[in-house]
Amino acid sequence: MPVSPRLRRRNGNFDFTAKRRREIVLHARHVGAAETEDFSRWLIAWVWHNRRAKDQIWSVMECAKNMGGKITEAEASAITEEASITRKHLTADNLARFLGITIVQRTALGLTTIGACNFSKRARKQQRKHRDRMAKERKRRASGVLSRAEYEANSMAAKAREEGVSRMTIYRRKRAVEQAKNSPDVTGVSAAIFLSGEDGPVTPAGVDGTSERGFASKKARGLPSQTATTMVGDAHEVLPTELRLLALGLAEADWAKNFARAA
Repeated sequence: MPVSPRLRRRNGNFDFTAKRRREIVLHARHVGAAETEDFSRWLIAWVWHNRRAKDQIWSVMECAKNMGGKITEAEASAITEEASITRKHLTADNLARFLGITIVQRTALGLTTIGACNFSKRARKQQRKHRDRMAKERKRRASGVLSRAEYEANSMAAKAREEGVSRMTIYRRKRAVEQAKNSPDVTGVSAAIFLSGEDGPVTPAGVDGTSERGFASKKARGLPSQTATTMVGDAHEVLPTELRLLALGLAEADWAKNFARAA
């Protein structure tokens, strides 16, 4: 059987006819073809796929031995002659019908180049697709991917149906929970801001004027507070100019001379 260029390119050195010959021998031994009256059918099918043999008669005799039988040289010659005049069944399904290979036998023997007489090529294609789909599904389950039913059972729509609310209500609740987790703590520690020197933390003072931490206040230490200093400055501002100059140790005449020299 000629091998298409596409099959040869895809499989490299793969010999299709050699593999099919092995499968014919395997099926013949499985069903005990050598003990039946139709033993020649398997030998004829084998000869169809052995056209490059230099000694076809010897090859047929060796093939019969591999199938569990034994034929003479004359019988091998007759089989070779019959194979040349018999209509060839070379496609997978036609050869399966010629040899009577069922889908059970095909699966048990692991045949790939021969079809099945009771299972069409289209059905086998659908079976391969289903087998591949199931293998991919098992791989997804092993990696932790949920099935469609499990995903829908845990979806927002399912939760909404259980609680009798809309899906947007579930989304809003979920968003509120996420915002509560990500919002900063508004009751955290912040820096204290004092408006005057006497302001400080709310700490009860002791009997001797000391705070709870042991620090004495300005009043207890005899120091003027910032408020008292501010009041003295304000009183100095309302004094006449002459008194302020006298307080600074400058006479009025000296002040006038300094002012005229500056002008």
